Amino acid sequence: MKWLIILALALALGGIVVWLADFEPGFVLVQYGQWTLETSLIVFTVAVLLLLALLYLAVRSVVTVKNVPDRLLRWQENLRHKRASNALTNGLITLEEGRWAEAERMLLRHASNSETPLLHYLAAARAAQKQQAPERRDDYLKLAHESTPGADIAVGVVQAELQLSAGQKEQALATLQHLREVAPKHPYVLQLLQQLYQETDQWQEVQSVLPDLRKRHVLDAHSVDLLSAEAMVGQLQNALSQQQWQQMEQLWQNSPAKIRQSEQVIKTYISGLIAQGKQLQALLLIEEYLRKDWSDLLVYQYGTILDGDLLKRLATAEKWLQQHQQNPWLLLTLGRLAQANKLWAKAEAYLRASIEHGPRGEAYQALAAVLLAQDKRDAAADTYKQGLEAVLADTASGSV
Repeated sequence: MKWLIILALALALGGIVVWLADFEPGFVLVQYGQWTLETSLIVFTVAVLLLLALLYLAVRSVVTVKNVPDRLLRWQENLRHKRASNALTNGLITLEEGRWAEAERMLLRHASNSETPLLHYLAAARAAQKQQAPERRDDYLKLAHESTPGADIAVGVVQAELQLSAGQKEQALATLQHLREVAPKHPYVLQLLQQLYQETDQWQEVQSVLPDLRKRHVLDAHSVDLLSAEAMVGQLQNALSQQQWQQMEQLWQNSPAKIRQSEQVIKTYISGLIAQGKQLQALLLIEEYLRKDWSDLLVYQYGTILDGDLLKRLATAEKWLQQHQQNPWLLLTLGRLAQANKLWAKAEAYLRASIEHGPRGEAYQALAAVLLAQDKRDAAADTYKQGLEAVLADTASGSV
C-alpha cells in the first residue's frame, strides 16, 4: 500500500513537470570559462535533482560499506548472546530434571558470552553442590562475584544456602555474619541467621536478631513471641545443665513478663529451682500459674515435689479436680500426694483413675508401691508387670 501511494505521487509529480515544460519551459544559461550550457529550466531542475539523488546514494553506499564490519560484529555478538540465553534456559531445565553434570556443562559453555553471566555461575554452583563438589562450587561462586559488580549480597546468600545444605554450618555462619555487616537490614539474611542460630542452640544470638525480624516483618508478632520463648528455654536449659544458677536467675529476672508466663519457660525455670533445692519457691510459681491457666506439664511437676504442707497441697490439687476430673496427669499427681500423706485407699483410687484415662509406666509404678504399702504383694507384682508392658509398648510405638 505504501509503495502504491509513492508511485501515484511520482506519476502526479511527473505529469505536473511535463505540463510545466510544455506550458512555460523557461531558460537557463550556465557559463564557466569557455564552456557554455544552455537548457530549459525544467531540464535543469530535473538534472540537479538527479545529481543530488546520485550524490546521496554515493554517500549512503560509502557509509554502508564502512559500517559493514561493525554490523558484522553486532550480528556475531547477538548470535553469541542468543546461544548463551538458550544455554541458560536449557541448563536450568536440565538442572531441575536432576542431571547435574550435564546441566553444569551447559551452563558454563556460553557463560562468558552471556548478558547475565551471574545466573550461569550461580546455577552451575548449585549443580556442583548436587554432585558433592564443594571446590568447584566455590570456584563458580567466585566467578559469579567477579562477573557482576554489585551482586555481593545475591552471591553471598546463595553461598550461605549451599553451605547450609551441605552441612557446613561454621562456614555458613561466617558468610551470614559478613552479609549482616554489609546489609544489616536484609530480611532473608536475618531469617537464615535466625534459623542457623536456632539449629546450633545459640539461643542468645537468636534473641539478638528477634527485634530486627519483627521490625523487618520477616516474622509476625506471634511467631516472634513463640521464638523468643523458645530461645529463653534454650538459655535456661544451658544454664541448668552447667549449674550456672546466677545466670539462670538473671535470665529469668530480665525476661519480659509475657515470656515468664510461657509454659515451657516456667517449667524449665522450675526444674532449675528444684535442682537448687528451692522446692517451696517452685511450688508457689506452679500454684500461681495454675490459678490463671492450665498446664499438664506443671501439674505433673507439682506431683514430683514432695515438700511443704502435703495435706494442704493435696487439698489444693483436689480443687483443680473439679474442672479436670479425667485428666491423667492431675490424677497421677493426686495419687502421689495422697501416697506421700499415707492415704493409701485414696492414693490407690486416684492412681487407678489415672491409668484408666491414660496408662503410663510411672502410674503403674506408683500404684504398685501403694499396693505394697498395703501388703498386697500379688496385686503389686501384677501391677509392676502391667507397667513394664506399658513402657515396652510406648517404646515400640515411639511414645514419650
